[in-house]
Amino acid sequence: MKKVLALLFCAVLVSACTTPGKKTAIGAGAGAALGAAAGAIIANNTGGNSTEGAIYGALAGAAAGGLIGNYYDKQAKELAKIADVKKTENGIEVTLKNDILFTTGSAELSAAAKQTLTDLNTVLKKYPENIIQVQGHTDSTGSQAFNQTLSEKRAKAVYDYILANGLQTYGLTYVGFGPNQPIATNDTDEGKAKNRRVELKITANKELVEKNRQ
Repeated sequence: MKKVLALLFCAVLVSACTTPGKKTAIGAGAGAALGAAAGAIIANNTGGNSTEGAIYGALAGAAAGGLIGNYYDKQAKELAKIADVKKTENGIEVTLKNDILFTTGSAELSAAAKQTLTDLNTVLKKYPENIIQVQGHTDSTGSQAFNQTLSEKRAKAVYDYILANGLQTYGLTYVGFGPNQPIATNDTDEGKAKNRRVELKITANKELVEKNRQ
C-alpha cells in the first residue's frame, strides 16, 4: 500500500510541475512538503499511520501548489505583453514607469497611461482572486515631504483608475513610499528614471484559487 501511495504521490507531483514554468514546480514542491508535514501530524495525533498521512497530505499539497503556480505563471505571461513584469517568490510584480504615466511633478494620468492601465485591467479582471497593492515611488530630487505626497497621489491615481474601470478583485490597496525604496542610484539621470515608478504587487487568496480553478 505504501509503495502504491508513494508512486501516486510522485505522479501527482510531476504532473503539477510540468506546466507552465519553473515557479510552478517550486510551488508544487513547497505545497507537497507542507502537505506531507501536516498529514503526518494529523495522522499521528489521531492514531493513524503517519507515513500514509504524510503521503496523502503531500498529494493534496502538491496539487494546491501546482494550482497557485500555474495561476501566477499564466497571469504573468499576459501582463508581460503590456508592462515590465517580474515573478517573485510570493507572486507577481508589475512596474510602470512614471515618465509614461505622469508629467513631471504631476499626479494626473496621461492619455497613454490610461490606455496602458485599461489594457492591464483587461487582464487583471480575469483573476479576481488577486490581492493587489499599488505602490508609488519617486527619486530623491526635492524634499522628502513633497516626494512622499507625490508618491501617494500617483499610487492613488492608478488605484482610482483601475477601480473606476470595473476591476473586481479580492483585495486592492495603495501606498506611497516617496524616495525610500530606490531600485537604482539617484546619482544619475538614468538611475532616477528607474526610481520614478508605480508598482503593482500581486499576490492571491490561495484558498479561492484552489476552490475556483480546480
